[in-house]
Amino acid sequence: MPTENQIAEPAPSLATGHDLTAASWADFVTRLRYDCNGERVRDHCTRDAIFIVEARRIVCGLDMDYTEQRMVYWDSGESAAYSIKEYWNDLSSYQKSQLNKKMQAWSECQFMKADESDQWYVLGELPEHTVTGWDDRWEYVNAHFTHAAAEAFIKRKKHDYREGMRVYVESQYYAWEFNAIKEAILDGTLTYTPKESA
Repeated sequence: MPTENQIAEPAPSLATGHDLTAASWADFVTRLRYDCNGERVRDHCTRDAIFIVEARRIVCGLDMDYTEQRMVYWDSGESAAYSIKEYWNDLSSYQKSQLNKKMQAWSECQFMKADESDQWYVLGELPEHTVTGWDDRWEYVNAHFTHAAAEAFIKRKKHDYREGMRVYVESQYYAWEFNAIKEAILDGTLTYTPKESA
């Protein structure tokens, strides 16, 4: 048990980049069993799971006839807001009063009390402001045997994927090689054997 001034060292884990040792192998098998035969199976409904890390990509400039999602950008694209509220919250009191005046001229009410379609229209009429459609999609980054390894990757690399990341579970039901190796690990057929020193 560590004292107050000591921080407990994390257990060696392949998920966090430790070398393959008897301890890190045992940790891996325990996590694999939990994810594919244990409690986590209820979360993703398949024993044949593989844990995919995906990165969110935002696609801007879509025709607004094909998406309901709107955004506004200004300052030559340096600034953007993905909702009316987000845009409004970043304004100064003076900017809010000017926007209220524009909305009152357009629909005889204050900006935040107007219909959303009117709000987007007025924003689009502001100098150097562009209102456009957007959507997002999730793109494959890599795959992991265990959920913990996928989460560890996200924790380590999320600064490189600023629009977000997630763990998506795919079924590997028909991936016979993958499943045969995984089952051999879980039933003890495939085990860790330390390398003999030369």
